[in-house]
Amino acid sequence: MVHRYKSYKVYRVIILNLLAQELDINLYQKNLEDKLDSILARANYRITKSQIRHEIRSNHKMTEKVLRELESEGLIEMIPQERTTLVRITKKGVLHLQKWNRFYINLYREQIVDHYRYVGLPKWFREAYHGEEQ
Repeated sequence: MVHRYKSYKVYRVIILNLLAQELDINLYQKNLEDKLDSILARANYRITKSQIRHEIRSNHKMTEKVLRELESEGLIEMIPQERTTLVRITKKGVLHLQKWNRFYINLYREQIVDHYRYVGLPKWFREAYHGEEQ
């Protein structure tokens, strides 16, 4: 079986969408930016670096590289805990996805479909063009 290489940029898309999905919102709704501060303040989810590494099916080094890049761009924040690190999406991260997610899905469609071939496509991928509020 041939191992297919995935660009680390695909991992960025997967991670951001995993985090945004935990907010249980429609990314494409009107006036989302106005609501985001209160949505993020109420958000009660716990995604750890370990869960992210499992989701992207990569090693520690690649996970760290992608998370550091996302954090340096202000798209996520990492919150050290006693024995783990929590990862949360920022307002900037949500707005970034709102603007670019469909482009990323089209650009990396083949790699994303391949990544989830055994477990099925995630909700964020399936809903990217559905349930829009215009």
